[in-house]
Amino acid sequence: MIRKVYTDLILRKLREGSPVWLLKRALQYTLLHLSEKLHRPLCGPALGTLMVTYRCNFHCQMCDMPLKSFAYQKHGEKEFSTEQFKNVIKQFALLGTPGIGFTGGEPLLRDDIFELMAETRRRGMIAHLNTNGWLLDDNAAQKLIDIGVDSVNISLDGATAETHDKIRNCNGSFERATQAVKRLIALKKRYNSKIRIKTVAVLDESNIDEILALLRLGKELETDCIELIPRQPFAEINRNQKNEEELIAKVDHIVEILLKKEYDGVILENSQRHLKLFHDSFAGKPSPLRCRAGYNSLAVDCYGNLFPCVPWINWGKTSGMMADSTLSKVWHSPEYQKQREITSNCRDCYLNCQAEMNILFDV
Repeated sequence: MIRKVYTDLILRKLREGSPVWLLKRALQYTLLHLSEKLHRPLCGPALGTLMVTYRCNFHCQMCDMPLKSFAYQKHGEKEFSTEQFKNVIKQFALLGTPGIGFTGGEPLLRDDIFELMAETRRRGMIAHLNTNGWLLDDNAAQKLIDIGVDSVNISLDGATAETHDKIRNCNGSFERATQAVKRLIALKKRYNSKIRIKTVAVLDESNIDEILALLRLGKELETDCIELIPRQPFAEINRNQKNEEELIAKVDHIVEILLKKEYDGVILENSQRHLKLFHDSFAGKPSPLRCRAGYNSLAVDCYGNLFPCVPWINWGKTSGMMADSTLSKVWHSPEYQKQREITSNCRDCYLNCQAEMNILFDV
């Protein structure tokens, strides 16, 4: 069973009568397979990511992006301007990338975020937004609908305000996130929009006991689906071995329920194969998946640093810089090919965006 986002997108394009788009994606899928075998890129990445800012209005337990933001500011670094980011979007389009995900930090902290997403849609690419929902008010929600943004992820880590607010280190964040979801759902119905609304929860000892309640909450909110992310070692947190063993046992139990679909709630987006990897993720074992990020994805941050994937952004493991070059030149350069070989040996994460892509290509 492949990830629901892929099947939803295919079905949507079929309903829209977009055979050319589907043929291009089928060709790209084939070329990506061949690229790895031939050790050179035969097409552009399937997934583009823009880390538009490291700044965030939260300081969550599992993330250290705000600290990275402070470090960059301390060294006098300036974020890309609107025009610089528009140029990056243009470069992704020229590479044949079908879509761009906008992430952070908190992307809505940038005043030009809607202009950047509109530029992405204007160039015929899918536009996706990751947000904590705090700034997603009536005006912002309306802009997302007007632009034609394809999908929005809203972080919702607990089924209760107490749990979510604690994880996010921000009182009122649960209320703001659920209201943001309701706001988007209402607009989706009013305009018969095709925008895809998903809540995302990072799974940890703080919320493991609320997962089934989170699924029920998703159903009540009428979201399209929910996605569970196994905790990743991005921020330094002291762990208790005994508690870790108890957590893994709870994870195994929840995964068993999810695999059997013995729950009442919103549709779960995670593929079954990814769910089966949760045990190894929490046990700290290397991923059994060969990483294909060097060929199927490319991320650019707000300072022009290049990364093969989102996890490497979190770890600050750059694969180069844009500088005065174009993405196409970098993508096809011998230097970046060396980075691909390094990336292919990485087994350090189970983060959904890349793990699910690796599963998709692991045939």
